[in-house]
Amino acid sequence: MKRMLAAVLGLALFAALPAVAAPKGSGDVVKVTPRQKLLSAAPGQRLTFQVAVDIAPHWHLYAHGDTSFIGIDLDPVDPFPLEEYEATYPAGTPGEFFGETVMTLAGRQVINAEAIVPEKLRKGAHKVKLSLTVQACDDKMCLAPATVPVEMDLTVK
Repeated sequence: MKRMLAAVLGLALFAALPAVAAPKGSGDVVKVTPRQKLLSAAPGQRLTFQVAVDIAPHWHLYAHGDTSFIGIDLDPVDPFPLEEYEATYPAGTPGEFFGETVMTLAGRQVINAEAIVPEKLRKGAHKVKLSLTVQACDDKMCLAPATVPVEMDLTVK
């Protein structure tokens, strides 16, 4: 009788525990933050900035330019106040996924970017908005791709 009571009590306690939410999409396991929240430059000046990408343990992303899966991609969002935007992506580490050789990214990664403040951009405050496209996978599955927003404040002198 004591064993049965202990088993029933154990099941009741297990059922009362909060369920751990499984990730629904890639945005659930990837955090994106600008390294410089505030940017300042004069018209005609080249700006450099960085975006940190933190990938949850046991997950990976695909390097920019991957042709088999969705690689990371940091794109400007309109209206984008800067010109000649370019991003330099981490190279990744060779790995194998579903029998294919791929370049993967894990842990903390940094994307370096640069752009020019247009000569005609008015002085004052502007928003610099970007979006990072990601697809996170573990060793068994891939989550739905996500577009994660990134925003910085620019002061034109």
